[in-house]
Parts: sequence; structure tokens; C-alpha cells
Amino acid sequence: MAYLTYEQIINKIDQLEEANILIAALEFRVFTHLGKKSLSCQTLANKAGLQLEGADALLNALASLGAISKKGNSFANTPESYKHFCEQSPNFKKGTIFLRKENRDEWSKLTNTIKKGRNISELSKEDIGFRELFTYAMHERSSGFSKPLSKIITRKPVGKLVDLGGGPGSYSAEILKIDKMAQAVLIDRQASLNVAKAILKNSKVIERFSFVAGDLFEVSFGSNIDTALYSNILHIYNKSQNTKILKKINKSLKPGGRLILVDYFLNNNLIEPYRAALFSLTMLMFTAKGKTYTFEQTESLLKKNGFGKLKRYELSQGCSVIEGIKI
Repeated sequence: MAYLTYEQIINKIDQLEEANILIAALEFRVFTHLGKKSLSCQTLANKAGLQLEGADALLNALASLGAISKKGNSFANTPESYKHFCEQSPNFKKGTIFLRKENRDEWSKLTNTIKKGRNISELSKEDIGFRELFTYAMHERSSGFSKPLSKIITRKPVGKLVDLGGGPGSYSAEILKIDKMAQAVLIDRQASLNVAKAILKNSKVIERFSFVAGDLFEVSFGSNIDTALYSNILHIYNKSQNTKILKKINKSLKPGGRLILVDYFLNNNLIEPYRAALFSLTMLMFTAKGKTYTFEQTESLLKKNGFGKLKRYELSQGCSVIEGIKI
């Protein structure tokens, strides 16, 4: 393993400057105000309600970063900044933008959380607006994972698929595009299902979807299920909570039915893969009881709850898949 040099450590700390510049641009809707036009600093400042001095420093910093372009005294979006960050763009990433702005405030609490522990009262609040934007963010994030995941799952006939806490249904939709005989049941909170229906409304696969609103600990998963997808949920809960859900999944599956677990899993040294190790702090910050589990901890939990013939698959960006068969 290569260790960071002094210069690399300082450079990573200094990236806070770049991060805050870009988040300020999102906060002031700079990319949306620019749209497809080329604007002077004064015009942009007027649109965004900013002081001229601050707007000038921000726009020049953004141009220096390459986030926008500058010609003469005018500023404009790049193709990338317009495509993803301008509200008029059909590819506008509103969920991702919301989370990045939200995370800036939350991560500022990291040192206090490490020192004093999780603030359970804040984490237990349910915010429908947050849930909807978070679901859009998960859909926007899924593009790097849905195709490789669907290839892993569709190696065998999928049959009746239950997608537990599947949010926007992006993974299930990709699976149904490949397996034309498969049907999916998406179970999640109503706010997430509303987003899923909006995303899927123009897709042909929506005809093979059904939607069930409810809490995973309370709602029925059905029976005679061929495949259960438990994606990016394991890390939210502690061992006892996951045991309850895994027992429900096992009961709902047919004999020989498959459970597909998708998550960041750690090696036993707890420092690899890199993204999984950093994700441990994310769970400390943003969940009441969650954590990043190791492969071995997860597989032990699966075996104790009626699953065998376990297989691992590397997915993408530090994320992996564990497949288990009901025995």
C-alpha cells in the first residue's frame, strides 16, 4: 500500500477550497443563471442577488477551475456544466446537487460526531422533501452500477423480483430490460415510490412493475419470490435489524431462491477497499445505527439466516455483490 506524502496530505486538505467554491456556485445557481448565454459579472451578480466583488471573485475562480469558461469579461457554461448543473437541461442532476449541498453542512459536524457520538434525534427525523431528492440522487448515481449489476443478476432467470428499499427502481428497471419475462415488486416509502413512478413512467418496463409502500420492518415481502434484491440497505441498520429483514427475505423466497446483496463491503483489515473504508464515516454521520460491514461479517450473517452457496462479485467503484441461495 502506498502512503500519502506530506504534500499529498496538504493537497487533499486544500481541496476543501475547490469543493466550497463549487458548492457556492450550486448554492447561488450560477450554472442555471448562465444557461446557454454568455454573461458579464455584473449581469450574473444581479440575477443571483450577489455583491459584485464577491461574484467577480467566484466567477473567476470557477473559470480557473474549468467549471465555466471566460472570454474577455464574459462568462459561460461549459457543455458539462450546462448539461448536469443547469436547471433548464433535461439532464439536470437535481438530486445529486441537493446531496452535495446537504453533505457540506453535515460533514462540518464530523469532529463533533467523532468526539460525542451520533445525534440520534436529528437522524430519526423523516423529511419527505429530503426523501424525494435523495431518491433522485440515487437514480443519478445508479448509472455507473445498473448495467454491470443487471448482467450479474440475469445470468439466471430472475422470475419474480422483490426490490427492497429500491428507491427509484433503477436497478430493477435495467434487470427487466434484459430479462423480458421478469416482474418486479418495488418496496419503499411512498415518497420514494412517487419518484420511481415519475422516472419510469415513459419506460416500457413499468408495465411489469408493481409498487408497495411501507416500512421494510412492517410490510409483507410476499411469497414464492424467485429473487430478492437488498441493495445499499444493509449499511443503514445494525446486526439485529438486518437479521429481522434477512429472516423475512428468507421466508418470502422459494426454495433455491436468490438473495442479491449490493453494498460497500470491507476486507478484514477495515481499510480496503478505499471507498468502503471512507463510507464507514458516512454511516457514522448519516445513520442512527448503521455501519460498513466486512465481507466475512455479512456472509456469517447470511449463513445464520438460511442462506448458502455464497458468491462474491466485484461491481464498480468499490461496491460489491454477495449472492446467496435459500437453503
